Amino acid sequence: MSHIGILIVDDDLNKISTIIKTIQEVINDTLSISQASSVQEAMENLQKKEFHLLVTDLQMPLKHDSDPTDDGGKSLIKNMYRKRNKANIPMYIVGLTQFEHLKKDFKGVWKVWYYDSSEEEWKVYLRDLIHHISLVKSRINSEVIETIFVEGPTDKKIIETAIKHFFNKYADKVLIETINYGGGASWVERQIIIWAKTLAIHSEQKKYLKAIGIFDDDTAGLKAIEKLRTIIQKNSAEAKTFSTLRNCYKYSTILKSIKAKGIRFQSTIEDLVDIKQWEKANENGWLTNRNKECIEIDKDILDPTLVEFEEECLIPLGFTINEVLIITKKIDDKYKKQFCNQVCKSPESLLSIKYQFKEALDKLNIKVE
Repeated sequence: MSHIGILIVDDDLNKISTIIKTIQEVINDTLSISQASSVQEAMENLQKKEFHLLVTDLQMPLKHDSDPTDDGGKSLIKNMYRKRNKANIPMYIVGLTQFEHLKKDFKGVWKVWYYDSSEEEWKVYLRDLIHHISLVKSRINSEVIETIFVEGPTDKKIIETAIKHFFNKYADKVLIETINYGGGASWVERQIIIWAKTLAIHSEQKKYLKAIGIFDDDTAGLKAIEKLRTIIQKNSAEAKTFSTLRNCYKYSTILKSIKAKGIRFQSTIEDLVDIKQWEKANENGWLTNRNKECIEIDKDILDPTLVEFEEECLIPLGFTINEVLIITKKIDDKYKKQFCNQVCKSPESLLSIKYQFKEALDKLNIKVE
């Protein structure tokens, strides 16, 4: 599907929403808008995709975990043009900043506009540029399809392996997107908000293109989903463009059993993998203790005073050895990549991911034959 591809490097959602609305005033083309909050994240986007337009703030962090710097915009452009970084240089580049001193101080071949949500001048410039891009966009060949946003690269690899094994004929109908650095629930949340604001229409089916955000079933994931519900009104057009899923117990037989016996814990995609892979991970020393504060006890089923999260205490309460393993341990973040590589060699261990992805296809209205 032909579209205009735009990368917005900014972390102000109100500003981003204003930019998108301004663009939508002049074109009916399908928009594919990506968002980044740091130079590092922007570079990863530019290495993966081609964009017609880059709209960037000038003050931004260099990395996802660093503080904003006035030289962020300059650093982005400098890194983008270095051959070794292999970035796809956008057709057009625009700086958009609310800091007048940064606008005056910047020297370069590309335009910097002063941003104020109530001012019309920058909007006129942007609308004119977008109109021009709409006339020449065919120079970049790309398409936008239904997309699933996940929290990190190991999540992506596990899901793509499950797709290849169980749903290979649908592999070209859905794009799995993530970021290597600075991902997590907040990143998925941001991508879903941008997707919703874009209101992309499927040219053939004349309906909204949909996206899905898959979140870990933990505090960060639940907060992100709640924030989406707050920002995107339930009955709005934007709400029709996306759905959310959680890496939760309902896809896993063993997690269902644990919950039925009175215990539930915050879970990630690794917790959905077959227990045999956990046994191997335990032998390899890839596990670490699960945070007890992330474990909930159903007081209607279990007496909390009897529960100690150790094997000798849980076995008498009816939990199996494998259930104890997954209750008390989790995959150490240091070994997630090794665990992922091990799991992807045995895709039959991904039955729970199969069930989850089937639900994702249903939410995207893609019929599985």
